Order: sequence, then structure tokens, then C-alpha cells
Amino acid sequence: MIRVIAAIGLILWFVFPHEANAQPRRTLHDAAGAGRIIAAPYGRGEILRLTRGGTAVFEARAQRFEPFGDAAQLAVAPGVTLIGITGWTGGAYCCWTLHLFQRGPQGIAHVASLPLGKREPAVLRLMPPGGPGMVLADAAFDFWDAPASRASDLHPTIPLHWNGRAVVPDVVAMRRPVSAAIGTACADMTAPEEMPPPEQRIATYPDIPAAIAALRARDWSARDGVHPGVEAARLAACLVYAGHATEAQRLLRAAWPEGVPGLAETERQLAARIACSPFAGAVRAANPPRAPYTTAACRPNGPDQTAVYALDWR
Repeated sequence: MIRVIAAIGLILWFVFPHEANAQPRRTLHDAAGAGRIIAAPYGRGEILRLTRGGTAVFEARAQRFEPFGDAAQLAVAPGVTLIGITGWTGGAYCCWTLHLFQRGPQGIAHVASLPLGKREPAVLRLMPPGGPGMVLADAAFDFWDAPASRASDLHPTIPLHWNGRAVVPDVVAMRRPVSAAIGTACADMTAPEEMPPPEQRIATYPDIPAAIAALRARDWSARDGVHPGVEAARLAACLVYAGHATEAQRLLRAAWPEGVPGLAETERQLAARIACSPFAGAVRAANPPRAPYTTAACRPNGPDQTAVYALDWR
């Protein structure tokens, strides 16, 4: 998966080099003596720099940097408002990162860099109405069943909180009931104005047996729409991220019809994606020790990362 995405990005990198080279140095946030955030040309892209007193204290590189939203301000806790800057890699379908900064007693400081995957910042809903605060879909589960635009994304979600110094995973909030994991807990973050809210665009189930029965009743030979194996993997991923890895394993193995290929590939890919997720530590902490799918070693370019691709569900 990573090689495919990198290849797509590299192609556009050479096809459109003039776009990045034409960008002038831009000040994205200036707090006088407290610090300045600038985006400057760098090679075929840009470099983002936070400087204080003339010294660079944080740098990041991408194809293009922009303020997040109209005001580039995110209220993440009572009395805590952060500055948001997004960076785009320049790939055809990927990828954005949200860089967060806080203005504190020592000046502006970098407090988080959150991977958004292929979700365009303009249509993100980082704080669902009535939710616990900021929620991020784990971009490690993008491009689940294909390497490009038609791929499904599983979007298991990570609740985040401000710990006084940074935006980090909230392990306590991650441990959600099973009913939430097979309900709306893992709705995607994208919320275009012309579409219903994310939680209205996913299937929900009253309990695990109902989810298993619904999955087994579907046509597992179909090649149009979302394959039942993708939906089973989505529910399993959300269960793992909600602290119910054993239930995730039970659901996958009970829902998969005997003789239908894909179970072994799905389980390998699930474990591999968790292992290489930037939130792997939080996922392990939310589950019992050595829970199913949480003990694999990260091999970024290993075959398990894309095991499901070979099943040709698209």
C-alpha cells in the first residue's frame, strides 16, 4: 500500500513541479515576539517552520501548507485554543497532516501532528456534535481493499484530548461499549455539505449476533458495492479500537461463510495495520494484554499490509 501511494505521489510530484515552485514564502501565523509560522519554498514543495526569536523550533515538509479552516483555530479544551495548519503530500488521493500549535507562556509551541489520510481538510468534522471532543479516524486503515480511488476505508476512530501539553489519544474514552463499536462510534470524519452526516451513512447493528447474521446473509460473491468482507473488517477494527479485540475475532470468524476466501488475509491485514498505526500503543492500552490482532510487529512494506488487495473484491 505504502509503495503504491508513494508512486502516485511521485508521478504528480514530477508532472506538476511548477505549482510548488511558484509559491512564495507565506506567513501563516504571526504572534509577534511569541513566534511565527511560515511556509517557504523548499525543493519541489514547501517547508513549514515555527520560529521563535529567529530560531526554528519546528519544521515539517509537504507539497503545500494552508491554515486549517477559516480562522485556523481549534478549541480543544475549556480555555485552550490551538492553531491548525494542514500539510498536503501532493498525491492523487493522499494525504493530509494536521499540525497543531499552542501559544503558551514560552511562546508558540508545536503540540501535535495528526495524520488525516486522504480526508480533505475542507470537509472534516473533527468534533462531532455531542461527542467527547476531538475524534480522529486512523488513516492507517485507508485503502483497505484496493490501492487507489475506489478503495474502502475502515476508519476506526481515536478520541483525543488535551493533556496540558499536547493532543494525545484518550485511552479511557477509547474503551467504548460493544454497542457503540457496532453502532456509530467509528463513523468517518468527512462531512460534505451535500451528504448526510457520517453516522447516517454507515450500517449499525443492535448486537453482535445481529451483525453476524446480517453479514452471513449477504452475497459474498458480489463485486459491486462494498464487499461483506470489508464491512466485517470495519466492524472488527472498531471493536478492537473500542477495547473489544476478542469480540472482534469472534465476529470475524463467525460471520465469514465456510469456504469463502479472505478471512486469513483480513486478519493478517488487520494486525499489520494496527502494528504500523501511529496509535498502536493506545490501541494496545485499550485492550487486555496480548489481545487478538494487537501483538504484531510493524513491517511497513510487508505483504500483510496489503493482503486483502489480492482477493479482487473490486
